[in-house]
Amino acid sequence: MYVVGFVSLLIVCSGLALGIGWLEVKTIKLKESRKQERDAYRQILLAISDAVMIVNPQGQIELLNGRAEKLTGYKQEEAKGRHYRGIYQLQHVKPDPLAAVLQGRTMNRNHGFLVARSGREIPVDEEMIPFRGLSGEVQGAICVFRPKVGRGAKHVEPTQGSTLDALTGLYNRAFFKEELHRLDRPEHLPLSVIMGDLNGLKLTNDIFGHAKGDELLIAVSEAFRDVCRPEDRIFRWGGDEFIVLLPRTGKEDVALVRDRLEETLKGRTINMIPINLPLGCATKVEEKQDFQAVCQQAEEKMYWVKTTNRTCFERETLNAITQELYARSAEEREHAQRVSRLAEEFGRHLGLSSDELRSLRLCGLLHDIGKIVLEPGLLLQAYPLEPESEREMKRHPLVGFRLLNLLEETADLAVAVLAHHEWWDGSGYPRGLKGEEIPYFARILAVVETYDRVQERNVDRALALIREGAGSKFDPALSAAFLTMMEQSA
Repeated sequence: MYVVGFVSLLIVCSGLALGIGWLEVKTIKLKESRKQERDAYRQILLAISDAVMIVNPQGQIELLNGRAEKLTGYKQEEAKGRHYRGIYQLQHVKPDPLAAVLQGRTMNRNHGFLVARSGREIPVDEEMIPFRGLSGEVQGAICVFRPKVGRGAKHVEPTQGSTLDALTGLYNRAFFKEELHRLDRPEHLPLSVIMGDLNGLKLTNDIFGHAKGDELLIAVSEAFRDVCRPEDRIFRWGGDEFIVLLPRTGKEDVALVRDRLEETLKGRTINMIPINLPLGCATKVEEKQDFQAVCQQAEEKMYWVKTTNRTCFERETLNAITQELYARSAEEREHAQRVSRLAEEFGRHLGLSSDELRSLRLCGLLHDIGKIVLEPGLLLQAYPLEPESEREMKRHPLVGFRLLNLLEETADLAVAVLAHHEWWDGSGYPRGLKGEEIPYFARILAVVETYDRVQERNVDRALALIREGAGSKFDPALSAAFLTMMEQSA
């Protein structure tokens, strides 16, 4: 495939009249084997400063050099084997020249707009010529293209710092006003907008780290690219906000795009966090309409979806995290369930209200949820832990607090989960709280959890620990009440 006369490539590049100095053809000595020659040509193609793409007779990409990668937004390993029109999209240019090139003709075009992966239109000069082997047969096509500059170029090649979001490759907020000015014209009507506000980004960043949050944003960005057309403009408006401008798109069509986005993201997760992107859309159909008012309509619809779906998303997220933790350790699942039941029983003995019992039951079930960030092997290690493992284990109350505090239904449980390893005498962690500084539910959990961890091996020893820890590890009044309850139930 790569055995081609270098003279052909020289003709292509010269035909563009771009002023590029090329390597002398005579410096290439065709005395080596076919493989060595093929490799040499490949290296030349990769090194050329203009964008070069090689396509086989089926239209599949065989090679993109570095310049072509930069302009299209695709890496060589991503593009290879894909049809070139899925990577190298020329807007407003027809017909496809490949068939003519495969018949031996050279095709020149100086008026095309390359639609990059980000959606940016780049005016390019293009020439495509037959790709011939040593015997002269056409083995594919060479395409050389370069952005137009100077007079007559309506757009300039994008620079990431000025128009593109560095993480996602989408347009940034700063570029929105410029594109809106270009698109908010009669010839682009109806002009539609889609607005999205990603749920769970802060939770992902806080619990699993910003690298996982970045994965979440990139996954959403790719969904937008997959669904939207090349002429649509996709923006990362803020940290977790996205906007799409869709020219010549009516109300019914933009609703279909919204539905396809929702379907594309449905069921997908990043590190156990469901991808949840509430969307709203609206359309400008008449020139006299204020587009800012149209955007406000889309935003109101988006927030309505976000508000009505929030509880469902939070429950789905919490369920996914707990199920993942329990899948890693059956012992953690059984411990959480026992602590939940015993905490409710103890709360009933203490005379708590039905609402308090419900909260205490949930505290018992979720008190170790922060262990989701620990290495799975750590959950299986026997006590006492090595110092390094112990330091890692002590992270879980703080992680649990952050997680529960981010979810509306569990925010009131967060302080108890944070403090369930605090000691009555102030020697616990993570904050060294003392006495009644420790939340009441956390003091209950400290008694119940300690008992449960030991009772499976030795009930008498578990009760002795509660008795011995009164006034040091445990609230003395709660220790006495728990021992009374256990005696009554024996």
